[in-house]
Parts: sequence; structure tokens; C-alpha cells
Amino acid sequence: MPTKLRVGTAIAKRGELQKGVIKGVELNTTTSIDIPVLVMNGEKNGPTLLMVSTQHGIEIQGIAVILKVMREKVDPKNLRGAIIGVPVENPLAFMHHQYLSWIDNQDLGGGGSASPLTADKPKGTATERLAYVLWQEAWSKADIVLNMHTNVRPDSLFFTEINIGNPKTREKLEKMASAFGVTNVVENVPIPDDAPDTLANLAVKNGIPDILIEYIDGRWISEPSTAVGVRGVLNIMKAFDMIDGDIEPQEGIPIIPGTCTAHGIVRANRGGLIRFLKTPGDFMKKGEVFAEIYDLYGDVLERVECPIDGYIWAYPCGDILGTPGSLQAVQTGANVAYVFTTDVKS
Repeated sequence: MPTKLRVGTAIAKRGELQKGVIKGVELNTTTSIDIPVLVMNGEKNGPTLLMVSTQHGIEIQGIAVILKVMREKVDPKNLRGAIIGVPVENPLAFMHHQYLSWIDNQDLGGGGSASPLTADKPKGTATERLAYVLWQEAWSKADIVLNMHTNVRPDSLFFTEINIGNPKTREKLEKMASAFGVTNVVENVPIPDDAPDTLANLAVKNGIPDILIEYIDGRWISEPSTAVGVRGVLNIMKAFDMIDGDIEPQEGIPIIPGTCTAHGIVRANRGGLIRFLKTPGDFMKKGEVFAEIYDLYGDVLERVECPIDGYIWAYPCGDILGTPGSLQAVQTGANVAYVFTTDVKS
């Protein structure tokens, strides 16, 4: 551990918490849009934990988790290692209450595109430059990354998602997911050396475990997201011997046990308003109807069926700017539900 940890303009000596910014981009008004950062440098040696939130501008629950952990729950004098906290990774999206950057309509994380945005272009678009400085200043300095996202609706399941397809990160990712303690969705997709250099892929290539965390009720800072997030983060820190204490099980939320595997997205075949007949986390048999699409006269146009024996973790209805979470209405081909299975029999 360095005696001074620098991230952007924030410089923390041993036993200190400091704040600053990572230099971002400049608008045509010459206004600088920078990335806020908190840096906590522990008194003793240990791993560096990076927490990031609001990679998508309408997913704000992680902000409160980061602030509560770093401003209230962890004392740098009792910390083994360091914590870097980035409450808002994409200020371009956040400032306009949009999922993607309002300037270029790009996804900072590189998702949802056949040509994903990468973090290796210091002279690229505005969002590419944000990704580049985030990798250089924060992600590349971490030993563990907690990438916090949020589903829109408050009835969604809390879940983590890990990719165990890479031997350099598999063991640590499984340890992180187990400690966080919510429903865990597992992928097993090796990332090749020539994969696009998104933030997540660069983490894998450099042996940095990057766990995706999904809270609920994304547009509001609310419970139980804050409590679940803080407990999960502290559990991971305990599991990696950064702080003292026993791991605390998550309470008061539905958790699907076992190794869960994403089946895919169920999409609408008709357009209209939509009502939901099942709650995420309810077990369903293949062919069971879980939603209805109806027109503005009240006539049911489509009864949406579960394609497998399994579960729904969220209803991402209402596409806007290429992402879920606007009105409770759908068009043909719109997302209706994320579906998954588990290896634990119901």
C-alpha cells in the first residue's frame, strides 16, 4: 500500500479520507464536467476496493451505499487496504436524468451494442474519454471492483452477476458473491485477449474481479436498497480481511438460492399497456401466464407466458433511449421480463 493514494485530485495519506475529482470533459460553454471521487487510505496494508455507481444516469441507489460506507461505516484508522468511491461514473447521463450520455447517446459501460464503447481511446468521443480516465485513474488501481447498478421497479429482485469463465478472477468473484448474499446469476463466458477493451473486459484481462450488483427502485435513494447494499459491501470487505467482523446474512428480501443462470429476455409480440400477474421471485412453470398486454379499450391482446420453469428477476418495460424503465407500456419487440433458472429444485 502506498503512503499516499492519489486518484484524480484526491490524495489520501495513511488513515485519511479525502475527496476530489477525476478530470472529465468540457462542454461547448467551456464548463468542465468532472467525475467526483472519494479516496480512503487505511492505516494498514490490504487490497484496494473500488466502488462505482451511476454508470447509467438514472441508476442512483449506489450513490447512497458508497457515501454511507465511506462517510459513516468505515474508519480509515481501522481499515486494512484502501477504498476508492466513485458515486457518479457518468455525470453526462446523470445531469440530464438519462440512462446514456446526453451528448453522444453512448453507454459508458459498453453494453447493449454490437460495437461496444471501449476505455482505450483518450482522444475519442466524450463518453469514450470518460471511460478512458476512469480506467486510468480508478479501475486500474483496484484489486476488487463493485459495479453498482439498479433495476427501475421496486418489486425487482436484488441480485449479483458474476462471470466465472476466467480462471484469474473466478475464485474471488465467487467469494464476493457469496459474501454479498443475494440472488446470484452466474455466467461462464471466457473473455478472450482480443475482446473489446470495455471497462469490464479490461478488468478481466488485468485479473481484477468485477462483480455487478443490481439494487432496486433505481430512480430513488430508498430502503431496502441502501441497507442491503451497505451490508453486502461490508460483508465483502470482511471476507477479504479489510475490516473486522462476522459476515451478516441479508434479511427481509426474497433470495433465490443456488447457482442461477440467465435464460434471456421475454419480449412483447403486441403493443399496448401491460399488467403484471406475478411478482419477481415467484416460481413459475413453463407456459404459465405472468403478464397481459391490453389496448386502450381494455381488451387483452396478448397473455405473456414464461418460456421455462424458472423465475423473473425484473420487469424492464417501457423502452427509452435504448434502455428499460419509462412508461408501463410496450411496443412490439419491447422488453417485458428478465428470466432465469436455478439449480435448486423448487
